[in-house]
Amino acid sequence: MKTSDNIFTGIKNIHLIGVSGIGMSGIAEFLVQKKYNVTGSDLNPGSSGRRLTAHGVKVYEGHKAENLSEDTELVIYTSAVNEENEELKKSRELNIKAVKRAEALGSIVNEMFMIAVCGTHGKTTTTSMIAKILIDNKLDPTVFVGGNLDFLDGGASRIGKSNIAIVEADEYDRSFLKLKPDITVITNIEEDHLDIYKDINDIKDSFREFLKNGKEDLKIIACGDDANVTDVIKDFPKKITYGFKKTNDIVITSAGYEKSSIAFQIGNEFLRIKVFGNHNILNSTAAYIAANNFGIKSEGFNESMKTFSGVKRRMELKYVNGIKIYDDYAHHPTEVKVTLEAMRRLHEGRIITIFQPHLYTRTRDFYKEFAEAFKNTDLLLLTKIYPAREESIQGVTSGLILNEFLSTGKEGKYFEDNDKLISELESICKDGDVIIFQGAGDITDICSKFIKRMKKNQNWTVPL
Repeated sequence: MKTSDNIFTGIKNIHLIGVSGIGMSGIAEFLVQKKYNVTGSDLNPGSSGRRLTAHGVKVYEGHKAENLSEDTELVIYTSAVNEENEELKKSRELNIKAVKRAEALGSIVNEMFMIAVCGTHGKTTTTSMIAKILIDNKLDPTVFVGGNLDFLDGGASRIGKSNIAIVEADEYDRSFLKLKPDITVITNIEEDHLDIYKDINDIKDSFREFLKNGKEDLKIIACGDDANVTDVIKDFPKKITYGFKKTNDIVITSAGYEKSSIAFQIGNEFLRIKVFGNHNILNSTAAYIAANNFGIKSEGFNESMKTFSGVKRRMELKYVNGIKIYDDYAHHPTEVKVTLEAMRRLHEGRIITIFQPHLYTRTRDFYKEFAEAFKNTDLLLLTKIYPAREESIQGVTSGLILNEFLSTGKEGKYFEDNDKLISELESICKDGDVIIFQGAGDITDICSKFIKRMKKNQNWTVPL
């Protein structure tokens, strides 16, 4: 971090509001490793809070004014925190500088040579791939990513000794506008976060502003299969497009699914990955192009990808014993669609999906698209909507998705009570089933409870 004009200069005591969120926890771990005194609070600290505690962060459950010590010199807060938060209000009263996570992240990485990965979908996986490739090829980058990674010891950040930073750039709340990258990857652009943006044009304008904020010689790596992406980048000079369409600068060919990997070709280079789905072919192609800027060729890419099995909660295989149980973060119709399409390629038997809608606004805006996205599941079980930062909206429930889904002739059910859902699932699952828990809320806890139930009743094995 450069010392001039940096929010961390001359301070020692930092408090994070919403510390257990994936983006905030990565910054907390980074700051602890940099020898700052770090405290934080969260309504539900969970496993992330326990991990932070083990790393030396004092974590409080709930948001209370007394959590904020008077010797605190800087407060960092997540976008989900509103102005009525007791800790944020106290920081204002004590005249303690308070900044959003995006500004804190920018202060850490903007003076480094930064690769920033943005897009509506796929940015966590693409960021993770780039990070692993550069780490395995001895480039020693600093990393901030929106998912927990095995190769980061289960964390979401890493301090490197080089001047290279790899960062997941989040468009929510226009947070990525605080970043000034040298290389930008754009995976795709689609309608989402319509509680923040007016429409797709507003979203595209924000991406254009993000590109304008880049450093003078910004290089853009963009998925040319996506019409919104090509529209956004058309007036920027230094760009390279990739994808399956022949109009791209780099064209993906000869893609073939094998038992445990996908092989494909880019020009004369033959690449192989272990994570499935055409969306991951696109993600890994972007990662390869980014890594190629550092002289890394197919050999270095393939060797690194041999041991890349994905990001936690991105179709993570959690249980195998007659049935297979996956935990997945998909919470947008497009993410659900491509995930289930990839699974249907691999599995001819029954697919059961347990889905927890995330946000009332997203459910309201996309319930028809969700119903269509689930066409590759044989049975859909829905939980209540996970509200996150939102208040309920009259008439908006999981029933919107369910009724639309049932109209296609498929089977589905809605459960108000998660324990009843688990009991129902236990009674109907059978050998050969694939069970997928999907959503961005606490659906992962429901998945864990179900796995515990299955372990009690069966001899079980863990995935290799």
